[in-house]
Amino acid sequence: MIELRAGDLTTTWHPDAGMVCSSLRHRGEELLGQRGGLEAYRERGAAFGIPLLAPWANRLDGLVLDGPDGPVALDPARVKVDGAGLPKDGLLAGVPWRVVERAPDRLVAEHELTAEQQRWFPFPHRLRVAASLTGEELAVATTIEATGSVAVPVSFGWHPLFTLPGVPRAALEVALPVGEELELDARGIPTGRRIAPSWTDGPLGDRTVDAEYAATGAGFVLRGGGRTLTVAFGAPGYPIGHAWAPAGEAFVAWEPMTAPTNALRSGDGLRRVAPGEALTATFVVGVTG
Repeated sequence: MIELRAGDLTTTWHPDAGMVCSSLRHRGEELLGQRGGLEAYRERGAAFGIPLLAPWANRLDGLVLDGPDGPVALDPARVKVDGAGLPKDGLLAGVPWRVVERAPDRLVAEHELTAEQQRWFPFPHRLRVAASLTGEELAVATTIEATGSVAVPVSFGWHPLFTLPGVPRAALEVALPVGEELELDARGIPTGRRIAPSWTDGPLGDRTVDAEYAATGAGFVLRGGGRTLTVAFGAPGYPIGHAWAPAGEAFVAWEPMTAPTNALRSGDGLRRVAPGEALTATFVVGVTG
């Protein structure tokens, strides 16, 4: 566990457990949804705080990937699957990372895919996460570097759960910086159609959302209890944002994604990093009040 501090903000990271951010506190009060906490994340990859989803974010519509030498069958006993048996959230939940830089307000750690992990994702690469804290912002820069002889498909994302202490779910004021909505089927897989967004900004109330959008680059805003929390990302780093606010939970997720859900299977919006090259994507969380 490594804690960063700057001004009114404190954040806690776990390089020994998938480089998950378990806490972001403003003047000592928690801004991240905790759900089952670190133990549930370690045991079954249950989302909390700000977890990294890699090498793919959200779901795939099947257990077979196109590898450089032919099809690769994912083992459902080795990957997290949803209720429909679809693989989700990648391969790296809870795996150890190596710390390469540490300061009171900055942490850099990296993970290079092991031989075992390459059995299921045969694209050698290294991930590096740099978390930097100021008095009002947390910036998270993620770099993927192709370390082998094949190009690496880029489909990772983060799954932050944001909340405001003392503010009831219904009273959370939410603004999503959404462009076109990616229509999802009943499994949560994009159909390929892009439609006008159904979301309207305002109090969350009793609304739920589980939808994917083209991210415009403007800031997500969560406001209430005298605080304002913002999240900024967009193309080219994170061209897609997924919004999730399930019933009964007092958090809203605004997830930066490097490609749409299922891009590894559909090819829609999928980029590749050439051997020896790298790509960096950054999102920034701001807090005032």
